[in-house]
This record gives sequence, C-alpha cells and structure tokens, in this order.
Amino acid sequence: MVAMEQDAATKVTQTRAQALAALTAVAIAFPAVLLMRGEGGPWFARVITLVETLIFAGWAPLLYLIASAGYGRLIRRWIPKRTGRWCIELGFGLTVLLSLTHITGMLGFLTSISAWVITGIGIALFLPVHKELKGSFSTERVTLIHIVIVCGLMLALVMACNPPGILWGSEYGGFDALSYHLQLPREWIEHGRIWPSDHNVYSFLPSYMEGAYAHIALMMGDGMHADNGQALISTQLLSAFMLILAAGSIGELARLTCDRIVPDADALIAGRIGMALAFGTPWLIVVGTLAYNEIAVVLLGSAALIVAMRADIETWKRAVLCGLIVGGACSCKPTALFMLAPSVGIVLLACSPKKHWIVMSMVCVVVGSLTIAPWLIRNELATGNPVFPQLHGIFHDGHWNETQHAIYASAHAFGGSILDRFMMLVVPDANGIDHVSRFRGFTNGQWGLIPALGVFGALGLLFTMKTHRAGFVALLALGGPIIAWAMLTHLQSRFLIPLAPTLIVLGSVLIVRIPNRPAREAVAKITCISVLMWSIGHALVQNRGNPFVLFDLGPGYALGEYEMQQLPWTAALNRLAGEDDTIYLLGDATPIYIRGDVRYNTVYDDWMIAEAIESNPNDPKAWTQHLRNRGVDLVVVAFSEIERYARSEWLPDPVDPDRLIVWIDSLGSPIQVWSDPQTQIPIRAIFRITPDTPTP
Repeated sequence: MVAMEQDAATKVTQTRAQALAALTAVAIAFPAVLLMRGEGGPWFARVITLVETLIFAGWAPLLYLIASAGYGRLIRRWIPKRTGRWCIELGFGLTVLLSLTHITGMLGFLTSISAWVITGIGIALFLPVHKELKGSFSTERVTLIHIVIVCGLMLALVMACNPPGILWGSEYGGFDALSYHLQLPREWIEHGRIWPSDHNVYSFLPSYMEGAYAHIALMMGDGMHADNGQALISTQLLSAFMLILAAGSIGELARLTCDRIVPDADALIAGRIGMALAFGTPWLIVVGTLAYNEIAVVLLGSAALIVAMRADIETWKRAVLCGLIVGGACSCKPTALFMLAPSVGIVLLACSPKKHWIVMSMVCVVVGSLTIAPWLIRNELATGNPVFPQLHGIFHDGHWNETQHAIYASAHAFGGSILDRFMMLVVPDANGIDHVSRFRGFTNGQWGLIPALGVFGALGLLFTMKTHRAGFVALLALGGPIIAWAMLTHLQSRFLIPLAPTLIVLGSVLIVRIPNRPAREAVAKITCISVLMWSIGHALVQNRGNPFVLFDLGPGYALGEYEMQQLPWTAALNRLAGEDDTIYLLGDATPIYIRGDVRYNTVYDDWMIAEAIESNPNDPKAWTQHLRNRGVDLVVVAFSEIERYARSEWLPDPVDPDRLIVWIDSLGSPIQVWSDPQTQIPIRAIFRITPDTPTP
C-alpha cells in the first residue's frame, strides 16, 4: 500500500515537472517570436537585451515587492488560511511599504542607505515564507488557459522592457510618465526630499508610486540616468510585476466569488479564466508596462475586494484592512477615492451583518483618512491647501492665481450635459479630434470584451433566483463608480480601469456558469485566446507597427549614448549642452531624458517667459535679458506644443504665439531644428542665448 502511494506521488511529481517544463518552454519561445516583429536591431540583439534587462533592471522592483509581501506577514494571524490570503497580505504590505517610502522621503531621509534598510526589513520578514512555497505549484497538466496566462505574462514583461516614450499611442507615448511619473522621482532624488514643486502641478498629487520609483532608483545606486537609464526601465518592470500580481489577485477574487455565490461552479477554472482575462485586457497591459500608477490601484483594489468578501475574518479587522488598502490605492491615484472605494464599500457591507454597518463604515473612513494623511499634511504645509489644486475656493489658492485655476479646471472637465456624460460611456464622441478624445468610456478598443462580459455576468446573476442578490450588489459596485466617472471626471477611458477586477470576475463567473461542460470549456478557451490575441494585436501595432524598433538600445538612445542617423532632440541637446549650461524648455514638459540643469513647467504652472513678458510687454530684448538673469543658456522651443496649448486656450495671458514668434526670430539662427517628416513644419528648435544675441 505504501509503495503504491509512493508510486502515485512520484507520478504526480513527474507530471507537475513536465507541466512546469512545458510552460517554461512557452515562456521562452513566445517572447522570442514576439520580438521578430518590425524593424530595428538584429533579432538576437533584442532577445539578449530582454534577458539582460529582466536581470539587471528587474532585481530592484522584484525586491521591493518581496519586501511588500514581507511587511504583509505582520497580519498573517488575522487571516485564516483560505483563498486570497496572500493577496490580502500583499495589499496590506504594499500599502505599508509605499507609506514608509513616502513618509521617509517627505522628511528628507530617503537615501540609498535608508531605501535598503526599509527594503531589507521587509525581505527579512518574508524569508520564512519559502517553506510555504514548497509544492505550491499545483498544476498536473498544461491546459490551453495556462498557455494563455504564460503568454500574457511574457507579453507584459516584453513590452515593459521598451524604453519610456516609445509606447503607447493612447498615452501619446507615455507623455505623463515622461513629464511627471518619472521626472518627479528624478527631482526628488536630486533635491533629497519628496516635496511638491511649483513648476509641476502633478507633484501635488499623493505620488506614492512615484515615491516607489525613487526608492528603487536609490537602491540601484546613482539615480534615474545611471547605466544608460536602467532605473527608468526598472520603474516599468515594477508596473509589470504589479500587473502579474494583479492578475493573480483577480484570479483569487474570481475563485472566492465562485465559492461564495455559485458554489456548484468550478472555482479553480474561474480563477484561471480571471487571470487570462486580465492579461487579455489591453488597458491593463498599457498601464502595467508604463511607469504609471493605475496598476497599483488595480492590485490594491483586488486585495481590498477579497478582504470585503472574506466573512471569516473578524468584522473590525476587515474594516481596518479595507480602509488601509483603499487608502493605499488613493495614495497612488486619488481618483480611487470615487472609482474604487464605493465598490469596496458596497461589497463589504453586503458581506457583513447589518448591525455592524455603521461601525465598519466609520472604521474604514478613519483608517483610510489616516493612510492618506501624510499627503494631505504635505500639501497643507506647501500651499495651505491639503488637496491643491482642487477645492481652492474652500481652502487656499496656493501659489496659483485665479486664471491658472480656471485653466486647470477647464482642462479637467467635460462640458456636455448629464445625458451626454452617460452616453459617452458607450457611444463615441463625434466631436473628438483624435482617437483618445473620440473613444471614451468602454468604446475604447483597449477594453476589448471585458465590459460586455462583466455586464452580462452581472445580469446573469441578477436574473437567477439563487444569485439575484449578488447580481444586485455587482451592479451597485459597478454603477457607483460609473456615476462618479460621469459626474466628477473629464471622461477619459483610462479612469475606468479600477473597475477592471469587478468586470473580469463577473465575466469569469459568467463563463463557468454555463451548464454544459463541453460548451463551457469551449467558450472558456475561445474567450481566453481571443482576448490574448486582442492584447497582442494592440501591442504589435504600436509605433506604426514597430514596437521594438529601439528595444535593443534602451533609454540610452534618448540620452545620447549612441550614434544614430537622426538623434532624438534630447540626445542632441545632451551633446550640445555644456556641463554648466542651464536649459529652458519653452512649451515642453517632458525633460526626463535631459541630463543637465533643466527648467520647465507644465502648461498650468508659472511660465518663465510669461514673467519676462509681463515685466516688459513690448521689449523682446528685455525678455532675453530676463532669461539670462535667470541663468538660462539654451532655450528649446516646442512649436507644436505651444500651438496645441494655444488651440486649447491653455496659454497664460502674456504668452501670445505671435509675440513668441517675434521674440524667437530675435534669437538668431537655431542650433538645430526638428520638423514633421510629412509637412516639414518645425516641431522643435534649440537656440543658444549669449550676451551678443542679436535683437531687433
């Protein structure tokens, strides 16, 4: 008998080993085939770059997340061993680590040493977990859904290894990453403190993820530009690792949902479908491969929803954990306050006795408020307004004037009627001038099948007698944030991303509830393959069908490390500028690749040239002297950006395009000009300001 049991155990082990080997082969082959796409360096150079990047840029973000899991073990005794425990621990630990990073940086104590100490403590707390990981790989055979999951995982890692600024079209090449998600950590490292900056309004956001980027760069050594910008890729890999963990959390949430509301369904299959659908949602691939903050909201949101559904955890502990984790999500992106918190709150109350509702709500609010308090205190100290630039009429204008507040408000508002707002969720905007402004809500192709699957999943629960209450709760969990999106935002499709876990889980439940097993398996496979192909398709058409054209060069291509037929403007600028030169970006707010001393501002902040014009409105010579007095040596004029701002009526009053043309003409011949290859219209030019600059 013992021999038979040993033989059976041996066979299971061998089968698992074969399954693991097969999935490993897929993980190697898929990216190798993917990297054949488009022009650029040799294929083998791309493959080698991928391996090197994952090793040399991936270790720091990996350690950061391991440390997060370590801090999460502090609450292990709170959580009975059941589906989703690791997700709850990770959500708690990540919130703790992000908070430690932010508070340490805010106090001016975030250095390479302190970054390693904070991370090291988390890793030490994590080390005992290796015993629990032994034998955790439970797959005894490879299924098509497993292959889809592995391919989706590798797709995320490959796309995250592209240099920032190449992907994605829906994000204008990751403009937000170049202007503040990456630039702010660089400035904080250089200045030695996480603190708001008057020239970049986005520094007044909570910035916990940006603090994590600074933390990782400090762990790696010499800042964002060291080793050809290796830390820049590390920030994207942190997002990619978070996407992988978020997909796993969504899978756990799908399993837990099945166990709770449809126990007769196959919860394990639901979990696998949930993971596959996560990787098959292009929006998650987009935000999970850029140095953005949305994927942290998805990861923490999934963890919070699992806590909300775990009725086996004591009531007050669930309230504390939900408040803390949602507070962490809000500290990454403040829109989580109305795009995630309502969903978690609705699920938490629905899974709790009514007699505890008031106390649980109060505990959640108090704990969540304490979690975001460091950000509020920081802004209050910096501007007198804890939520600057919001609610300036209630608190304080800060360093802005009324015109600046008005421009900011108009740029972040939608002018249509209430009906127009809700129609935008499902109907393209006929007045949109480009893809982003036209396809808002769920009409954006980067949502794929997920919204339809989620809505049908909720309706399927609602119209079934045994699950109608769960369906009602699901619709409330979706409806609350959607109403907030329509009424409180300027209706960008990306702002709906916190709903992805709920939609994916409902879609997974919809599929596993198909009663006929062959039909269920067929639908699951077809759906999972379809969404993966949809994500791959969106990835491969980026950069005009050449997503990997600069893959083997990395961020060094924009820093000026390589000889190229046509240097990017940042690379040329780095070569032209002397060590002591100060650079002023006029109209451009993406300085992350510029090595030297650079002055810039977002369109909403104070413009240096506006100050010069106001002091001497009719004297361009005086404007030039004003810049000289401010120490400026080189001016980079972004004509296309200034034109875009003028068209949107975002320019400050003194900065008139016609005035700027007169002044620019007075600067003499540009050092270098970049033009649109099709129209030959100048896009950007570099001018040097010297004491003998010609004037009219």
